[in-house]
Amino acid sequence: MSNLSKILGGSSNTDPRKEGLPLFGLFGQNGDQNHHLNYRVFDSNFRQVNSPWGAVCNSTTNYRFGMMGDASHAYSYNDHGTDIGYANLTTETYSSWTAWNKSIYQVDQYPHAQYYTASRNGAISWHSYHNITSSFEYQVGWTKINMNLPEGCRPRRIFTNRRHSMREVSGLQGTANFDHYDYSSHLIDPSPLNYATGTGYNEKTKMLVMIHSGDEGGNTSKSIHIFKSSKDLNSVKRIKDYFDNLTSTEYFTDTWTNQNVKDWCVCVGNNGWVGFGLKQSNSKRYCAFDCNIKGTGVDITGPSRRYLDWQDFAGGTTTSYGASSGHQYYTKYQPTWDGTWAIIYSPYYYYGPGMNAFAMSVENPRKFINISQTHTDYPNPYMAWGRTGFHGGCSHNTDGTTWRTFAFSFDPTDSDHTIPTKVYMGSSSGDSINPDNNSHVGGEYDNKTGVCSLSECYTNLTGGYYSTCYPGLFGINWWGAYGAGADSSYGGSGINS
Repeated sequence: MSNLSKILGGSSNTDPRKEGLPLFGLFGQNGDQNHHLNYRVFDSNFRQVNSPWGAVCNSTTNYRFGMMGDASHAYSYNDHGTDIGYANLTTETYSSWTAWNKSIYQVDQYPHAQYYTASRNGAISWHSYHNITSSFEYQVGWTKINMNLPEGCRPRRIFTNRRHSMREVSGLQGTANFDHYDYSSHLIDPSPLNYATGTGYNEKTKMLVMIHSGDEGGNTSKSIHIFKSSKDLNSVKRIKDYFDNLTSTEYFTDTWTNQNVKDWCVCVGNNGWVGFGLKQSNSKRYCAFDCNIKGTGVDITGPSRRYLDWQDFAGGTTTSYGASSGHQYYTKYQPTWDGTWAIIYSPYYYYGPGMNAFAMSVENPRKFINISQTHTDYPNPYMAWGRTGFHGGCSHNTDGTTWRTFAFSFDPTDSDHTIPTKVYMGSSSGDSINPDNNSHVGGEYDNKTGVCSLSECYTNLTGGYYSTCYPGLFGINWWGAYGAGADSSYGGSGINS
């Protein structure tokens, strides 16, 4: 029976949170949606996997989606407009409902989006815009903990950190907390600051790292607390159990430049080094600090733990906006499916197009490079792709051509910060990605200062309509159980299995 379980992908040793390789939704239409609309779900090999009963492919969409009608997108009295597929996100903010579905801000590591929820079967439902400005993501999404988890796992519990309180919440709703814990008594900085403004957790090491600031605006004073516990935060019944079983608590203080403290992201590495990054004006900043156990009163200043100096984003920049322009524009964090690499990212242009990012090794956050993509229109979100990569960023017209995306991936075994980082990238043809030579297809980039400018990849997928069409890329809330025998598209052996 045990052998059969392994063959069918049902081993009892598999983490129940573990999903198959990432999926994505692709939304295409003609201009007014009253003629043609198409929504499909694809796996990381760009094979269609949604149920035919969940697909939308109508010749007349007067009563949107038929049996799966979505009130937010009804033929009249619609919340989000009628033109998702045509929207050109240039300077539009969150309130341009149609355009902002394609913003880079829509998707991060958590299995929900800011404006919608979408299943692997092909069902998609948008949230009501009527209370969007009081929603969780709009107001306090920045308080979510940046999680580094085992291969194939996304956060299934949502922990937040604000002031000196950690909470477990249900998601985008305004429903009751599942749990709350005031951890003030565990802060050992003799003059602790009052505002938690960035938190990261590593499940492998059970290390929790918090930034506290002097306010929730632009205060530069920082107190960083480093907790290690014998209990896994994602496994405890109550948050208090994690803190009741602490094995180590340390801290250091520093002064860090930040336009807005809500932009901080925290990548807690497997080796005890921690990467801190954020959007800073039109650019970004990143630095790694040694958060391994030093002993009571040892290395309590930032410079004593810092790897080199702060690195400003080395790629091109132009006018773009972060949390200083609104809570909902906070800097995003997202790991790869296998959890070996992650990106800290924000738009290149205004509120959604392009990408300025730092990509870092989760094994060793001292290893990092700059990722640049400079579109100023027709964007899409970025999301995990394949084992060790990401893709997204492009909704350019597919009339007369295939849908394109910016797909790139890393070497999951590469964590040496003393050597260049190899990035795999695609192109416009099979011959260019599988060339008649022995060359690497992509590039190699120096640690810290190297800039990887992403290349556009042709997918051979239609945009969803035969003529003018600007496809939207949508995140999926569950990629299917890892190794599920019912559909091989969701399985495959992981590189770290």
